[in-house]
Parts: sequence; structure tokens; C-alpha cells
Amino acid sequence: LAGASCFLLNLAVMGNPQAPTEKAKPASNFRRKQSDYAVIAVLAAALVLCGEHFFPTRSSPKECAQFWDLISMPSRIVGIVTSDFINWSIYYLIGVATLFGLTAACWVGLVRANSKTPREFFWPQAKQAGSNFFLLSLVQVVWDWMVVHGYTKNTMDNLDLFSVLRDSLLWILVFELTWYTQHRAMHDNHFLWKHGHAYHHSWKKPEHMIGITNFAFDHVIELWVTMSSSLAPILVFPINFYVAKVMGLAYMVLAVIVHWDGLPMRYHINHHYMVVKNYGSHVPIFDMMFGTYDWGSFTGAEGCYMPRPETRPVLGLEKSE
Repeated sequence: LAGASCFLLNLAVMGNPQAPTEKAKPASNFRRKQSDYAVIAVLAAALVLCGEHFFPTRSSPKECAQFWDLISMPSRIVGIVTSDFINWSIYYLIGVATLFGLTAACWVGLVRANSKTPREFFWPQAKQAGSNFFLLSLVQVVWDWMVVHGYTKNTMDNLDLFSVLRDSLLWILVFELTWYTQHRAMHDNHFLWKHGHAYHHSWKKPEHMIGITNFAFDHVIELWVTMSSSLAPILVFPINFYVAKVMGLAYMVLAVIVHWDGLPMRYHINHHYMVVKNYGSHVPIFDMMFGTYDWGSFTGAEGCYMPRPETRPVLGLEKSE
């Protein structure tokens, strides 16, 4: 659903482009309208109120017990059921191993898709990403502890087609708003930029964008932005436990793929090359709403706001410009 939504929205806009004029490189990274945050606050409040009005019920004790049975299942399988701490520790290690395994699988897939994928910056990025895997999994344990203790609206129900589609779309909506707001704040606020997000944007050239770049970020600020965006949806709206895990997994895999310069869909790649555009995660609904969306194909090799030669005629520009 996440991938399909992203594809259709990008396709819709690219099919009817509003030919923009070529822009000059901005003098500063911090140029967004601060008043937009008031609108975002109203949108967030409206979503929370809708969630509490239409879906007020949080996970029942029975469901919480079922969640715990699933989370502690690996410990029971290997016959190590001595304490909750051991159960959570095994769950944590499985999370770390999953992040390493899936990211490695994505890397192998991207290299096979394009054998010319640069390798020069693999190890610096892999080192940073690997250290983040241990922290990301630790935060995920905290989130799932909240699930097991009934603080969220996860459910074992809602597996009919209508509920799955509805809940998945609501999950995407809340995730995208949470991500957009915090991601944009990391650009608008000097402290968050300097001490957090600027490191991730040090990867800004085509040879940097190799997929695992997704996890090459700081250990505190962007770690929080990443993980809080996945918690917010299950606090506001209900969703089946399994469906929520699938959504989170899909978004994680997509996040790796969209950091690969070989991907034809340029939504997030453009963000790294243009910096002040495309703050959303995978679906550009809030970028469109707040005027921060740019659909064209750009390259960091020529500098910010420079369209690739093949897309310049579509933008109303000459190839020679």
C-alpha cells in the first residue's frame, strides 16, 4: 500500500506537470514558513480527536496477552523462559539481526540491479548504520513493551479487507504527518540541523546514495524522528498487530531503496540534492499541501536545483542550459 500510494501520487503529478522555472541555489537551508507549523498542529489535533471519537478503545487485556505470547514465542521455542528480561533480550537481538539481514539483502539486491552502484562509501555508511541498528532495536523494544501493556490501539481483530485497507491508510497518514513535521523541523531549527540531521545530509552526491545511506544518521535526533513516526499511528488509530508490523517493515525496506540513486522515482533522492524540498517519507501528500514538493529528476552532480538533461525539456528548459 505504501509503495503503491507513493507510485500513484508521483505518477499523477508527473503526468500533469506544472512546468516550474529553474530556481537559484538558496542562500540558506532555513527558509520554510514557520506559520505552516500552526496548520500542522491543527491537522495533528484533528487526527487525534478523530481517533479518540471514532476509535476510543485501546488494546484489551486479552489482546495484550496475545501480543506477549507472540513476542515471547522465540524464547519458548529455544526453551529459555526464565524471566521477562530474558524474553525481551532475545526479542531485542532478533530485531538487531533482522535489521542487519534485511539491509544486507537490500544492498545485494541493489547491486545486482545495477552492478555500477558505487562501493567507495559503503563501509563508512555501514559502520554508522550498524551502530544505529542496536539503538533502533532498543527503541522498538520500548514501543512493543507499550503494546504489550495496552498503551496503544493495536488489535488482533480488524483483518477483514475493509479494515485492513482503512487502518493501513490511516497508519500511512499519521506516519507521514509525524515524519514530515519532524523532518522539516530538523531543517528549520538550527540546533536540530547542526547537532542531528546535518550528518545525514553530508551524504549528498550520487556516489553517496547507495541504499544503506538511509541508516547513516546521528544516534539521537534522527533516531527519535524515525522511531516516533512508527509509534504515533498505533497511538491514534487501531490496526491489526500483524498489519502494523508489515507496514513498518514495508516502510523500512522502501526507505533503503529510495536512498539509492539508481531508483527512477526521484522523490527522496531529490530531497538530498535539493535539501529544502520533499520532506515526506514515501507519500508526498504534505509536501503537496505545503508547497515543498518537487517531482522532477535532479542530480547532485550539477548542484542544487539542476534538472537532469533528459528532464529539462519537460520543465520548459533547454538541454543546453
